[in-house]
Amino acid sequence: MLSIQSDSPGNAAKRQAIRLKEDSFAAVDKYQDLVYRTALTVTGNQWDAEDIMQEVFLKYFQSHPVFQNEVHERSWLMKVTINAGKNLIRSGWYKKRTEIDWGRLTAKEEITGAERSADVLQAVLSLPERYRIAVYLYYYEELSIREIADVTGSTEAAVSQQLSRARNKLRKKLGGADI
Repeated sequence: MLSIQSDSPGNAAKRQAIRLKEDSFAAVDKYQDLVYRTALTVTGNQWDAEDIMQEVFLKYFQSHPVFQNEVHERSWLMKVTINAGKNLIRSGWYKKRTEIDWGRLTAKEEITGAERSADVLQAVLSLPERYRIAVYLYYYEELSIREIADVTGSTEAAVSQQLSRARNKLRKKLGGADI
């Protein structure tokens, strides 16, 4: 007589491994656009953004993090993405590259998620990194100042100041138009 041992330790481990794999693939489907847009905002280059996206999801697969909720998972992914982008930008290899031609950036529309003026997008992308990241997370991902501070490892006051300075820089670049 055949007996199915559904509760054996081996079967339980297999079921858990399958569940982790399915959860990981579901996370890729759910968050790949967020990770890509965040990486693109940090690096300003679609090819670097794709590399960072792969790196972030590889870390996700390897570490199998446990999250308290969906917001925690999203924050973790953004933080890992921003850190990976900053690490790339700080690398010696990256510093030896030539300046990026923002006019040739082909994924402009993917950043916005909505119809936005190309001039505004160009101005945002030309901001220094810390301002660009703060503006992106605040306006495009709609995070609060507190959430941005958590993701970037800054204080709330620093994030508020970065947003204020970014708005001033954008007003100057755009000729005083409201942002």
